Amino acid sequence: MSYVKAAAGALAIMAASGMIADFEVLQRDDAILVRVWSMDDQPDARLRKQVAALLPRHVDEGRVIVVR
Repeated sequence: MSYVKAAAGALAIMAASGMIADFEVLQRDDAILVRVWSMDDQPDARLRKQVAALLPRHVDEGRVIVVR
């Protein structure tokens, strides 16, 4: 399974559970970037850490962007 599919699967579960409103997974060269739309007003850093914790190790916290 590719890292992109694994990331999309984890984010789909987060969206279905109501933790995030929506998400987008982008792959550029060797990098995977993740954009998530926040469901509520929790701090960006906290949501970024929660999302990164559920993603494959290949995607670190610095590659997660939170949109309000």
